[in-house]
Amino acid sequence: MPVVISFVSTKGGVGKTTVAANLGGLLAAFGMKVLAIDADVQPSLSKFFPVHYRSPRGLSAVVTSGGNPSADCISRTIFSNLDLIYSDTPDAELQAWLNRREDRLMIMRRAMRSPLLEAYDVVLIDTQGAVGELQKSAAMAADFMVSPVKPDALSAAEFATGTIAMLDDLNRLADFGESFRSGDLLALINAHERTVNARALATVLRQRFSDHRRVRVLDTVVPSAAAYAAAATARVPVHDFDRRRRFDNSAWNVMHRLAWELFPSLANVYAGSTGPLVDAVDIADRTRGALA
Repeated sequence: MPVVISFVSTKGGVGKTTVAANLGGLLAAFGMKVLAIDADVQPSLSKFFPVHYRSPRGLSAVVTSGGNPSADCISRTIFSNLDLIYSDTPDAELQAWLNRREDRLMIMRRAMRSPLLEAYDVVLIDTQGAVGELQKSAAMAADFMVSPVKPDALSAAEFATGTIAMLDDLNRLADFGESFRSGDLLALINAHERTVNARALATVLRQRFSDHRRVRVLDTVVPSAAAYAAAATARVPVHDFDRRRRFDNSAWNVMHRLAWELFPSLANVYAGSTGPLVDAVDIADRTRGALA
């Protein structure tokens, strides 16, 4: 089965879509088969990359089938190895449909175990910046969750209260078995500015969760840089837009460090390398082990 990563936050505007899209583009450049799922009612990820084939159906069909996706739900982007399930639920209709289902938390997890998805090495699920049934279902489907956090007081406070409260709510039935337990939550300090206040908030965030059982702050820090917005405007992965390998905080180096941290078996391998890549199945197995 693919490694499934959900990008979650109870606050909007923290960079979930940008991180998910750029990570997907880089992993695809590594030669991994990637499926990006836009589970946000505001379909930003659906618009991030150009597509050369748009499927007749999208996320709604995946969910309302009870987690039984069909091939006509998958679109193809112009980038090799990167496919997309687009969001087609601009209102609250899908959220309301999920709310009526007793199995709502398990629907996306069931979809991730579909034979259709066995062809993929990684599935990335982008979610809305608020608590909702669709976000919860996507969170429960993941091997682990990534939550971008901006080092400002509002974002840090929302992560420490709202996002952690969502994690606790997801796991309230965990005593009944592993099938009711979510993956761990990995906080990613994002859009970090070179200010004393930003550095202080990042330090406090690391200290607060240093001993947490289910939450870890990633070592990788994504700086605030114009390249990320410019790459999104150009609709290309940021590692292709800013390829300054000699600059430690260039997007090329930062995104590689993030990929290496999330997928330890890729460590020190660069996109486009002519050397042998680790087998994708081994990457998936070792990633789950390293992040367990």
